[in-house]
Order: sequence, then C-alpha cells, then structure tokens
Amino acid sequence: MNPDNEPPVELRCAVAIVRGNRVLLLRRPEYDDWVLPGGRPRRHENMGSCARREVREETGLDVHPSRCALVLEVSDPLTRRRIVELVFVADEFDTSTAVHSEPGREAVWVGLTELRDVKLRPPIGGYLPDLARRSDSYARYLGNMWRPESGAP
Repeated sequence: MNPDNEPPVELRCAVAIVRGNRVLLLRRPEYDDWVLPGGRPRRHENMGSCARREVREETGLDVHPSRCALVLEVSDPLTRRRIVELVFVADEFDTSTAVHSEPGREAVWVGLTELRDVKLRPPIGGYLPDLARRSDSYARYLGNMWRPESGAP
C-alpha cells in the first residue's frame, strides 16, 4: 500500500463544559446522536482558539480551554476516515450566561449519571464524570509554541 494514498488526519477540538454534576452536550437530530461542542480549526487557528470559537458559536458561552483532558482517535476502517480529537476542559465561564443553540443543534445540560443513556459520539461518556472530579490533573495547554529564530524577518 502506498502511504501517499492514505487519507489525511482530520483534527477536531472539543470542550467538556461541566457545571456541577452536568455536562453541556449538543444533540444532533439528523444523526440521532450527541457531541461535545467543538469543531475543526480554521486555517492558521490554534487549537485553543478553535475550541473557544466553536463553543461560542454553538452555545453562546465564552470559555477558556486551558487544559487538555483527552486526546482520542477515531479511525473508520471502511471509509478510511481518521479523526484526532482534543478534548479540553473549560476552566472559566460565566455560569449566569444563558445557553443558546445554533440551528440544527440543541444544547442540553446532561447529568453525568445520565451519560450511559446518551448516544455520544465519540463514545467517551464513561470518561466525562472524571473530568468533573479531577480538573487539576490534566495536561496544561501551551498553545502555539513556534518562535522565529533570532534574526528572522
């Protein structure tokens, strides 16, 4: 098999927004499933900025994704589609802000104990309760670490 024919890896940045014992999920009626708020980065957009923008667009919340809680891979052997997803934890957000939904989605606070009854894609519901309990143990998101060499234009 020629490695040049392999499909590129798609990147997705998502955010687990936990408030008390609930997590904010988006219901997608057309797929009959649920996802964390998030999406794909735009050209030259860093991962944290992507996650923050997507949450704002999809829920109206302004969050600060400063910790990476999960890195996961979804690889479909039939379609050969491969996605790497970074799941951030929202450290700060205004809890008084009302959540809204973008067209075609429904933003819902789902109880952590109800996650087993939700068709979550990717199936990470078993990991989300841990995010509510251990916020200090996740990797710090450092952002874009590129620095030009001295003397570079």
